Amino acid sequence: MEVNTNTLENELSNIIKKIGKEKKIEVFANNPDFLEERLKSWHQFGLLSHTKRVRNIFLNELNNLLELWGLEDIKEYLNAEINGCEKRKLLEIGILVHDLGKIVLVGDKRVHRNHERESESIILKLKELRSLSKEQLDYVLRCVNSHDVIGKEIRDYLVEKNKFNLEFLNSDKIKKILDPIIRKNSDVKIEIGVFYLCDSLGKTNIIIEDYTDEKNIIEILKKRKLPLELKNGIMQLPLNIKLAEVYLKNI
Repeated sequence: MEVNTNTLENELSNIIKKIGKEKKIEVFANNPDFLEERLKSWHQFGLLSHTKRVRNIFLNELNNLLELWGLEDIKEYLNAEINGCEKRKLLEIGILVHDLGKIVLVGDKRVHRNHERESESIILKLKELRSLSKEQLDYVLRCVNSHDVIGKEIRDYLVEKNKFNLEFLNSDKIKKILDPIIRKNSDVKIEIGVFYLCDSLGKTNIIIEDYTDEKNIIEILKKRKLPLELKNGIMQLPLNIKLAEVYLKNI
């Protein structure tokens, strides 16, 4: 029996609270939309809202962007099936459970906490996914495990080298950085690009034309009574979108 993603999303609040209760993480046991203080520079939404937003973008905005970028072949790729279920549907399932590992890592101060690995452990125990075949589940796990590869191995590297800007992303030099990541993740090279794009767009709904206008961004945040540190996420979002576009076009 196929996993119903609408039902899975509807159950997500209870799933998060149950994990929080079992792991004695009270903040999530009481509030499935909890947002850690350390994430407020990059995330506007809590765990539950972010996850739902990423899924909505995947379902309702992704195809428009792919068409805009001339990447309609990716839509065809996602229609391919694994044991009778489209990769598109399995990737959607992965989106709904990709951040569950953050629940058990509350308070962990490491820059890269590897929440993907924790998510994998939790996913393996979810009764809601028991109807998946081994191959289908393996694919979901692979997508979840690799969903932040671009963020960790490309974006963060470029930030460290002070090269995460439109000039560099639009240059031929970016290809040298992209190619090894694409080769290393050849089995899910498309999926990690799609995931990175949707995940990035799911972090905030504030997109402004001049993303370098810090003063304007601060005013927007004040008016909307949002944490001022979210300016970092707003200023980075257009670069994340461009990185996703460049990455997918280089596959």
